[in-house]
Amino acid sequence: MSKIVEEIIEVVLYIRVSREEQARWGYSLDAQRERLIEYCKEKGYKIVGIYLDAGKTARTKLHRRKELMQLLEDAKQEKFKKIIVWRLDRWIRSVADYYKIQEVLDEHHITWECSDEKYETNTANGRYQLNNKLNDNQNESDKTSERIKFVNGLMVKNKMPIYGSQCFPIGLKVVGEKGHKQVIHDPDEEEVAKDIIAKFKETRSIRQTTIYMNNTYDYRNFEYDTIQRFLKNPLLYGHYRGVDNFCEPYITKEEFEEMQGMIKRNSKDNTKENDYLFKTLLRCYDCGRMMSGNTHKYKLASGDIQKSHSYRCGKHCGTRLCNNRSGINEDKLESWLIDNFFNELNDYVVKVESVEDNRKEVATDKKKIEKLNNKKERLNDLYLDGRISKDKYNTEYNTIIDELKKLKDNNKKDKHVNIDKYKKALNNINALDLYKKLDIPHKRLFWLEYIDYIEQDGDNYKIFFKE
Repeated sequence: MSKIVEEIIEVVLYIRVSREEQARWGYSLDAQRERLIEYCKEKGYKIVGIYLDAGKTARTKLHRRKELMQLLEDAKQEKFKKIIVWRLDRWIRSVADYYKIQEVLDEHHITWECSDEKYETNTANGRYQLNNKLNDNQNESDKTSERIKFVNGLMVKNKMPIYGSQCFPIGLKVVGEKGHKQVIHDPDEEEVAKDIIAKFKETRSIRQTTIYMNNTYDYRNFEYDTIQRFLKNPLLYGHYRGVDNFCEPYITKEEFEEMQGMIKRNSKDNTKENDYLFKTLLRCYDCGRMMSGNTHKYKLASGDIQKSHSYRCGKHCGTRLCNNRSGINEDKLESWLIDNFFNELNDYVVKVESVEDNRKEVATDKKKIEKLNNKKERLNDLYLDGRISKDKYNTEYNTIIDELKKLKDNNKKDKHVNIDKYKKALNNINALDLYKKLDIPHKRLFWLEYIDYIEQDGDNYKIFFKE
């Protein structure tokens, strides 16, 4: 009786361990990896990827488990056939989260299994048992969370930090052995912290303080948001999670509250009447950040107040960490777009159509895929009939699989752009005449319909159309 040759299954490993589990139970990433690799060898699986979520608990929200999110994105691209995990609780504990993940896997015909636990999801009884296990895991996770909250609350009450130095602001650090840790002034950054506070009190401006810090200290880049978070942190006066005198303060509570008043007075009201025409549409050519709008007011000879809008890179203005000093005047940009939009759009349509012509290659690729699949079947027959050796079979089989993967990847990268609306816009010769009669919000909608973003290109601009 002939042997049936099983297709080599491409799998990925998903490994997760929290800091607490690793410290308490020794569930290290290395130990899980070694166990899963050994399991795949026993099963004859081909490992094509490993996803590691270190320091993440099972209660961490899905979108914050970056490796799991990447795994799901790769699953949508069908880069593998099966996911291997050590145990179910490494994979998921929440029933709701499990079914969110399972929906993605089912859609792309991807399965999962545990190396050290067995689950069967193809029958009603198997799914029932899985649900019970998930409910037990979630219940245990909830109890663990309650215990952790209690312990953390007790630690804070006794003025001991829950986390390490990386979770505290500039100028503070964690020292001491386990059970006797405390937060003190960081001798290496104490003067830096005092300098930030002093400069803000002098200038009453987070922006000016950030620029000063970047000009004064060259060992790091100070972001506007970093300085803002530092100045708004109650630890500056020794307050932490409801506990006063948690650590040695840098300022008094009264000084802290006075600083918060300064920050609040200087903060811009985003609800004011300024409506920027190109908000979210302009990108800095140097750092890639979206450019922010500014309003300039000036008095005319008649005494009337006139306003104009412009855009600048916030990273340059706020921190001087970007070299783009150029501003973009809103009126000039709008005039340029009115004069050049249809020429740019026509060039884009021509470019897309030339790409579309190349799509004939996709049909050719499909024929190649069909031929390779036929070749794979013939190879199986040859091996089953004993006409080729196992080594030759494995070598040729892997070559076919690699070629199939390349062709499939090329097809997935091939994006189709629907240019019908662009052609329709080109045929509407009155579009810009109608545009000039619109108010600002509806003008914005016109540009947003076609444009992804715009970059300054010398005296002109470069338009990136939506695909």
